[in-house]
Amino acid sequence: MKLSLHKKSSLKKMFIVGLILISSYLFPQSNVKNYNLDSFINTVRENNLQLKISENNSRLANLSIKEAMSVLLPQINAETEGKRNFNDQFTYFESPDYENMDPITGEIPDIMQKFKMGFDNEFQAHLLLQQNLFSLKSINDLKSARKYSDIGKLQNEEQIIKIISEAKKAFLQTVLMQKVYEVSQQTVEIAEKNYLAAKKKFENELISELNLLQAKIRWEEEIPKLLNAKRNYLILLGNLKVIAGINPADNIVLNYDLSEYHFENTQIKTDDAINQRVDFQLLKANSQLQKLNIKTKKSEYYPTLKLNVGYSYMSNSDKWNIKDNKNKFLYSGLTLSIPIFSGGYRKSQLYKAKIQSKNALLEKQEAQLSMAIEIQNLEMKLSEEYKTIDVSKTTRETAKKAFDIAVETSKNGLISQLNLRKISNDYKNAEINMYYSIYTFKCTQIDYNNATANY
Repeated sequence: MKLSLHKKSSLKKMFIVGLILISSYLFPQSNVKNYNLDSFINTVRENNLQLKISENNSRLANLSIKEAMSVLLPQINAETEGKRNFNDQFTYFESPDYENMDPITGEIPDIMQKFKMGFDNEFQAHLLLQQNLFSLKSINDLKSARKYSDIGKLQNEEQIIKIISEAKKAFLQTVLMQKVYEVSQQTVEIAEKNYLAAKKKFENELISELNLLQAKIRWEEEIPKLLNAKRNYLILLGNLKVIAGINPADNIVLNYDLSEYHFENTQIKTDDAINQRVDFQLLKANSQLQKLNIKTKKSEYYPTLKLNVGYSYMSNSDKWNIKDNKNKFLYSGLTLSIPIFSGGYRKSQLYKAKIQSKNALLEKQEAQLSMAIEIQNLEMKLSEEYKTIDVSKTTRETAKKAFDIAVETSKNGLISQLNLRKISNDYKNAEINMYYSIYTFKCTQIDYNNATANY
């Protein structure tokens, strides 16, 4: 009897465990992850696909150094060939026919002779070493490759700055929409409570049906706005998952206080800030690369000297024996190439390189001027938006005070539902405008930090 009870208990436990496993498989629980701004940006750095592509492109640019260096290093190549001849080869030549000499005149006629040449099988092996002894173009190509590698690294840094800035703004935008969603929730809750209170008053014949309908309209008007705010918030959350490479099944919670902000009105040296900017360093590097390109085009007018050292082994046999009838050659030679006339091609390429160098210099000068104006405009914009926050906070406090008074007054029936709805909307808009002004200020701060190389 005890054994039977033990078996039943075991079966029951197994049944419960099975249900848990099945439910966990059919209804998987998603992970909930909390992110503040710093942890979100760290996740972007680790998982963003565009950053990985940019890093790979930087590695490709770095390989150009090895490619240019390979031209200056010895080149060693080996080649072997085995050939089978399926028919005989002959050589023909005329030779004196002494057997048919004219006994009277003593003339000796010529006769065409045929002899077999070659063998059924041929084998060849060659080893060749080539070394550039002098090539000014290859040296300048190596310098250009190193500068091109530097440009690849700067492009990668520029892409990182761009993506991180966009990720910060996307994070702040999502937090802003979260606030809009929360304000909409509060507005719907207050409007619903007001409608229920008005309904009781109407049932007790304390207010008219018009006031009841106005309270209901106010409540129903806020519901679509709440749904729209929720949809926008969820869409932005999905965008954050794409940017940071987060599992779409995970639920993310943003921990960030949008109401906190600071403003440091510090004076910076514009020229120093511009010189430290990655995008300006990229323009400088490109200008230097174009100058090197001019030297490369000029070097094509200079001669090149190349050393060749080779070894060849050849054998001929009718029985596939590579040791029969063998020949060995060991040789070396110098090849001097002197450019004389190219039909004007080298000249046009040099002129083209000079034009590109001038354009790169002009683009750098134009960018320097634009960056200086950009910094000035962002400083002015920051100051204005900071003042706008103060105004929006004051407006929000005034609107809240008016709303609190209107709510208390409506309980006594001393204010119409129409006026209450207007004051409620004013308070809601004032609160959203305050958060929006802070959001705009923080986005401008991101742009200003990038403009002043404060990454």
